[in-house]
Amino acid sequence: MTTEISHPASSPKQAALQLVIELVRAGKLSPMQGDAANMISIYEQFKAHFEADKHKHASDSAIS
Repeated sequence: MTTEISHPASSPKQAALQLVIELVRAGKLSPMQGDAANMISIYEQFKAHFEADKHKHASDSAIS
């Protein structure tokens, strides 16, 4: 099964979710350690970062 990788600038939520899933697959994040709050927090941090970056690029484009 091939899944396209979402670009953070066009799909920040999907990109953040894919990043968390890849971290789990790589063994860097484990749903078995503690509760889901840590994974949700990491997702929210990635999402916020990607959304802020999206807004930054949108305002940069409007200035140009």
